[in-house]
Amino acid sequence: MLAVVVAGGIGVTGTIVGVVMTTWLGRSAERRRLAAEDDRRWLADRRRVYAAFLVLSQSMLREIDGVAVFLPYRGDEKVADEDEAFMADGLMDYFGRWNDQIQPALSDVQLVAGSGVADLADGVSGALMEITVVLEKRGPFVNYYPGWFRAQDLLGVLRNAMRAELGLNDAIETDYPRGAEWPWLQDRPSEEEYIRRQTEIPGRPPLTPSEKACLAESEDGKSASSGAA
Repeated sequence: MLAVVVAGGIGVTGTIVGVVMTTWLGRSAERRRLAAEDDRRWLADRRRVYAAFLVLSQSMLREIDGVAVFLPYRGDEKVADEDEAFMADGLMDYFGRWNDQIQPALSDVQLVAGSGVADLADGVSGALMEITVVLEKRGPFVNYYPGWFRAQDLLGVLRNAMRAELGLNDAIETDYPRGAEWPWLQDRPSEEEYIRRQTEIPGRPPLTPSEKACLAESEDGKSASSGAA
């Protein structure tokens, strides 16, 4: 009888332990599943907020540049009355977007971002306002464009910081102004090469004067480079 009781007790204990372990493992798996879903939602929220801020900031840089083109280049030219009116209206619209769009977007970023990204986003917001000083004073364009490029560069730094927080650690390096070859790749055939290939097509009409001029310009450039070397 004792052996039967002991065996029965062991069986009951094993069953209880099995139930407890199964329940614990199930709850642990559920916690991991919920945590993974939370991480995915958090990542999706960050990506949405970051993308909105970047797109808006880039749009405002283009907008203010469209107003700045009416500035006197060196400062000694007179601004036409219609250009003056356009600049005044453009600045007012720009300030309105900065208050009504950039600032709320910045608040969204600061709600979900780490401290580094939050600080950089705040800096971009400040830079978008800082570059308007020359326009408000109707200063020369040559005093405006360096600040614009600095703001563009700061936006690039912010973009890479955001990419890092989203798990993309390969930085995007974009130099401004663009190089002479942009957007073409240096190791791919040039425009002149495609023109030259036309001469190898049987029955193709002779090259036009503009095509010949393009080839001649390319050959002159190569000769000059060889002579310099």
